[in-house]
Amino acid sequence: MCDQGNEVVFQSKECVVCELDIRKTIIKGTRTPRNLYILKGGQEKCYLSKIEENWLSHRRLRHLRFSQIRKPCRVKGVRDLPNIIILENTICKPCQLGNQTRVQFNAKEGSTSKLLELIHINFCGPTRKTSPRGEEYYILFIDDFSRMFWIGLLEHKDEAFEKFKVVKALVENELYKKTNVSDLIREENSYQMIFLNFVNKME
Repeated sequence: MCDQGNEVVFQSKECVVCELDIRKTIIKGTRTPRNLYILKGGQEKCYLSKIEENWLSHRRLRHLRFSQIRKPCRVKGVRDLPNIIILENTICKPCQLGNQTRVQFNAKEGSTSKLLELIHINFCGPTRKTSPRGEEYYILFIDDFSRMFWIGLLEHKDEAFEKFKVVKALVENELYKKTNVSDLIREENSYQMIFLNFVNKME
């Protein structure tokens, strides 16, 4: 109301809205026991700026683009649809978040092109709980190309090489393919000496 050139005065029992240019009272209101002022008389109007009306339609239509909202306005395809204008240099925060895309992952170096070209090995243990047969270590073999993996349970760390020979023979038998151990293994943790022994023993 004040933006329309009016003055609002709140008193203990009532409120008065006056037009500043002619100093005329246009609306009066009474105060209720709940401290609310209820206006009586005058012309009832709801003041809404054009920009607020555009944003209101944008939100009601689930953040549809202003250019799409503008189309039915031009052809008058929707009854009682306000004349929406296309806003410039404005940013809708929910639209901005909804249009964001995830940054692409970095391409891995040395991508493989066939099975058993590269095997990743993880050796872990001792675990807090042992298996029903008493194993507390495990070794994991992951093929870089297919992401297929084989897991072996161990009671002691010195059994890793024997488990590796079993898995190697199993894989070669299934795929009818011999593997070069020195080009095959990539260790993934601190047990590098174990895998160097793998290479030395297999060669």
